Amino acid sequence: MNIIKPSANVIAVTTQNTVNGSTVLYVSAAAAAQINLYSNATTQYASFVLPAGQYIFVQKATTDLISSNAAIQVTSAAYRG
Repeated sequence: MNIIKPSANVIAVTTQNTVNGSTVLYVSAAAAAQINLYSNATTQYASFVLPAGQYIFVQKATTDLISSNAAIQVTSAAYRG
């Protein structure tokens, strides 16, 4: 069983967002989505596809940005598994 500790409200993300400067994000997608991570507004350093109905934890730097080609739900979190 995974335990998450949300530390903010869920937000819908499509355009680049730091998600309150969080370093651990809980990301879920109702529909399949390509998730993109950026070190700044123009430098993408990673991307992956999150299948429909799935979730993942993403670790990033406080200033990194996350975006998606479809609406995703994101919240700041702490993870223990």
